[in-house]
Amino acid sequence: MFGMVCAHAAQEPRERVVEGVRFRAAYVTEGDALRARMSCRGAARSLARAGVREAVFLAEGAERAAFAKRGVMPISAVPLYCATAAEIVRRYLAQEGMDPRGITLAFAAKRLTPELCGAIGSLASNVRYLVLRVPDGASLARRLQRERGVAVRLCGEERAHADLTVALDEAEAEGAVLRLDDSLCVTYDSPYPNELLAALWRAGALDADQLKVLSVSTAES
Repeated sequence: MFGMVCAHAAQEPRERVVEGVRFRAAYVTEGDALRARMSCRGAARSLARAGVREAVFLAEGAERAAFAKRGVMPISAVPLYCATAAEIVRRYLAQEGMDPRGITLAFAAKRLTPELCGAIGSLASNVRYLVLRVPDGASLARRLQRERGVAVRLCGEERAHADLTVALDEAEAEGAVLRLDDSLCVTYDSPYPNELLAALWRAGALDADQLKVLSVSTAES
């Protein structure tokens, strides 16, 4: 079960349900520094005892280090970014004024995942040239060339020479890079924060294809 860290309220149920997914709830005090620290320690202890290892942090200012000491980590939005990579790239290109039909787009990753294959396949027909720096990418390249008529080039350790490289996991990349990691800020058409969206997606309660990407910003933006 995922955890959910909330601000103290009049009613504090032990569990909260969002879109049919149950979260073990813990409550913290916002504001006063000393009371906030003490409540974070108590909330972290409560979640750890319940066997929670990942949590959505809805309370502003919750001291995440106190939870990390108990082995309770924030839910990462990166897997959701990977699942919506095609839409993220399209929005980013539009924001940067880059026409995908006139650019070379590269993908760099240390492993080929279903999410990555889906993103590459979705974008393949929209870009002029495609470069893959991924392991075992030959079969995917052949399939894209055969089924979509896309010019695909496999790249090893040499420079990709792309207008934009989409980098996943810890893959090395140079030039203009859009890295799908925790430094990325993606705004979806949902009132839920990205941590909660990621939890719902992992629980199977959310179809990533239903999410629309409204904006994308990087650490350099």
